[in-house]
Amino acid sequence: MHDNSDRPTLLLVDDIPANLLSLEAVLGDTDCNLISVTSGEAALEVLLQKPVALVLLDVHMPGMDGFEVARHIRSNRRTSEVPILFLTAQMDDPASIERGYAAGATDYLTKPLNIHTLCAKVEKFLEMHATRVKLEKFNIELNEARAYYSAILNTTAEGILVVSNECVILYTNPSARRLLNAPEQQLIGYDFSALVRVPSSDHDDRLDFERLQSHALHSPTTPLEATLVSPSGIILPVQLSCAVLQAPHEGMVVAFQDISQIKHLEQRLRQQAVTDPLTQFYNRVGFFQIAGAAVARAARGGALLGLLYLDLDGFKRINDTYGHQAGDQLLREFALRLKKMVRKYDVCARVGGDEFLVLLDELEDETQASFVADKIIMAQRDPYPIGDTLVLLGASIGIATYPACGATPELLMQAADTAMYQAKREGRNQYRYFTSEMNGRVRARMMLEESLCEAVRTQQFMLHYQPQIRVSDGRLIGLEALLRWRHPSAGLIMPGVFIPLLEETGLIIEVSDWILEQACRQRHAWQNRLAPEVTVAINLTARQFADHRLVDYMAALLASIELPARCIELEVTESALIHDIEFSCQVIRDLRALGVRIAMDDFGTGYSSLAYLKQLEVDAIKMDRLFVANLQSSPRDQAIAYAIIELAHHLQLEVIAEGVETQEQFDLLAQMGCETIQGFLFSRPLPADELEKMPSEFRPRTSAAAPASQSATLQKEVNK
Repeated sequence: MHDNSDRPTLLLVDDIPANLLSLEAVLGDTDCNLISVTSGEAALEVLLQKPVALVLLDVHMPGMDGFEVARHIRSNRRTSEVPILFLTAQMDDPASIERGYAAGATDYLTKPLNIHTLCAKVEKFLEMHATRVKLEKFNIELNEARAYYSAILNTTAEGILVVSNECVILYTNPSARRLLNAPEQQLIGYDFSALVRVPSSDHDDRLDFERLQSHALHSPTTPLEATLVSPSGIILPVQLSCAVLQAPHEGMVVAFQDISQIKHLEQRLRQQAVTDPLTQFYNRVGFFQIAGAAVARAARGGALLGLLYLDLDGFKRINDTYGHQAGDQLLREFALRLKKMVRKYDVCARVGGDEFLVLLDELEDETQASFVADKIIMAQRDPYPIGDTLVLLGASIGIATYPACGATPELLMQAADTAMYQAKREGRNQYRYFTSEMNGRVRARMMLEESLCEAVRTQQFMLHYQPQIRVSDGRLIGLEALLRWRHPSAGLIMPGVFIPLLEETGLIIEVSDWILEQACRQRHAWQNRLAPEVTVAINLTARQFADHRLVDYMAALLASIELPARCIELEVTESALIHDIEFSCQVIRDLRALGVRIAMDDFGTGYSSLAYLKQLEVDAIKMDRLFVANLQSSPRDQAIAYAIIELAHHLQLEVIAEGVETQEQFDLLAQMGCETIQGFLFSRPLPADELEKMPSEFRPRTSAAAPASQSATLQKEVNK
């Protein structure tokens, strides 16, 4: 690489160093600097750092090929005029040639290169470069000369003024007079500083003439945004360009361009940034801007504000049934109705798919907010047209007021959102005010979320195992792994408290993987303690089962700890299985092909579709405790339990009954032919170390029914 700043630069680009050495050898006697690089990225860096007279560019390179490099060169204003000479071995491919010229190639040379042709073309390009440099220099000199003469031309569309050193207008061209709507005699002699306004933090935004002169001296090519206020009252946003006249002339030339259209476009863009395009309401950004100003006004004047948080009941059904286009039509219609329900100066916003906010300004009392909520709910009694169909929607509304429910828009929105979900929980299509009790629940939930994050980080979770007993001989044939949370201060927390929150926060993914791994490792640790047919049952969440990586993950996990797949049973709820029946069938087949057993959990509490049960090739179904709890006293539950067991047997499926707590329940299930029992009658869920002493055969813990209070206590403890 040679460096001489007085000579033009040739940039050689080829990913093969040998090719670059050949080019350097051929072009070494050329009166220019040679820079060689082996990648498109390096070539672009060179082009951005220094002027280049010609680029000799290899087409086929790994990573960024020549076509992409050429496109980048042409797209950059600094390099768009640099000639590009493509070097390629595919000159006979018309498509490649067309692609090259489309990318920005100036010319082509084929490989192997003809040295004479290469040198001749390079010489021509260097001559062109020298000519271009001379032209650029000439243009600079011409533009400098034109700076004075163009100032007195009256054919330009820009307004041009000549201003004396005393800040008096000496000359105006026709465009200036037209744009300012003022005759020449009115402008000549007019104080220029009285004409111009610039954005300023001072009260007086008139332009300081000395400032303008300084700008003209130091930044003559940099436009200055300003507003012209003509003697006739015309207000015109402009860009000013200023140039100081050269001696022997005095004063300054000021050119201005009308940018009112640009300002109008900027205003539209600002409006779009804060507006929901579907309903023309404010979006979330726009709402917080408006709400922030409203809260500030209310704080100064002691006013009362109301915030309504609306969620449309049943909107997802509309989208799923009629499509998103129909859903958008419905949202627009709802927005029109909503606008009629509020005052002109109240603010409406759409902050989610079917979630809306209404900010009620200057309320007389809190009850006014409920009047508006009632009107909105009543308006939903009229059906919405979707094509030839009429559909009904409800609206659940939460109400929060300032300053009682929060001192900022964010706190008000959080409070109204909480109240809205309370309205949904209590039946939908109604409103609820935010209360301190709700606030307590929100705070408790936030604290629980924080504790859960800490529990995941510090591994506060543990697994308990509940035995599954074969009815015929009382032998242990399985253990269900159940998650428990050992909180540092609150002690053992049951899963019913924290599992839903784990799912909502997404922490369930990390915890579920941990459960799978820990349960498999524990079963491996029991290899010499348990019979080969004893399985550990692990509950899968719906999200885990839907993960396309599940089968590969299980295969890798079992292989890594050298655990036979027959030792693991995965339990999946029927609602998770029927979400995508084809996918579920395939996953089950793949898992069973590994050797893993599959059980359908909570059978009887969901759809209980025979068609689904026929398609899903599971090994067992778990009869939910709902049908076991009242088995001895409810003929209906007995009939359902018997039907489930008989159905499973005809489908050659094992039945596992959960929640067995009394001898009567055990006897009835045994009579019905249930093969496997799980419940407090035999054992509560225990930590792994306590199960080390477990017998291989189990007998019921009591021969009589457990007292009702004890049964309820045990039910609450297992929470399963």
